[in-house]
Amino acid sequence: MWLLYADESGEPTSRYFVLAGVAAFEDDTYHISEKLNKLHVRYLPSHTESVEFHASAIRAGRRAPWDALPREVRFHLLDDVYDVIQNSRLVLFAVAVERARLSADQNAYEYALASLIKRFDTFLGRKYRDEHDPQRGLCIIAESQYRQRLEVLAQLIRREGTQWGATYNLAEVPLFTPAATSRLLQVADFCANAIWGRYESGQTRHFDTIASRFYTADKVVHGLFHQSSDHHTCPCPGCLTRRLAAPSEPAP
Repeated sequence: MWLLYADESGEPTSRYFVLAGVAAFEDDTYHISEKLNKLHVRYLPSHTESVEFHASAIRAGRRAPWDALPREVRFHLLDDVYDVIQNSRLVLFAVAVERARLSADQNAYEYALASLIKRFDTFLGRKYRDEHDPQRGLCIIAESQYRQRLEVLAQLIRREGTQWGATYNLAEVPLFTPAATSRLLQVADFCANAIWGRYESGQTRHFDTIASRFYTADKVVHGLFHQSSDHHTCPCPGCLTRRLAAPSEPAP
């Protein structure tokens, strides 16, 4: 079974909302968690209880235990976590939504969640079609203030599909759990933070580190969807590979 861990990034007043998911085969979740646990021991040796890795909290260093670490050390930790992601077998999915592109009755989280689930379902379907590997999937989402609305949406997606089509490979409706209890949800937070920084303010360092992990098939980065007003010229991997794959117009 493949497990998709999803978390969000973006303030209500920000230009972009991002929902990112990291897909891991069931056997790999332990190894990823252990690598983050080792980073915990290395950077916070005096903290015997588990500490949640939250990208924005580590970056800002404004609350315990991160306020006790120098800025340089905190940024080394960020780099180390992104290196773990890059050197793993995780498959990344993300939806970056420019809020201005949505209609007044559309909710950014609901739109992004439906798109993310459909992309994950398509990934599983293609593994069966191309690799003869019949795997089911389960989505695990970090709890947030939107949980009640998203639970209703998740039931609807399971029953009727999304605006992009039905889903066929999910074993159960998405589950919700606190990010503090799951290292993989914390990894999803790091991915969401890097992707949001790329689109919101042009910060590319950590985005570039993990970009090769986005789900790609037929030279198109299907795992990254960028909903924006400039997708016709945007150089991000999702937009660029779709333009390159599109059939060219016939010569006049």
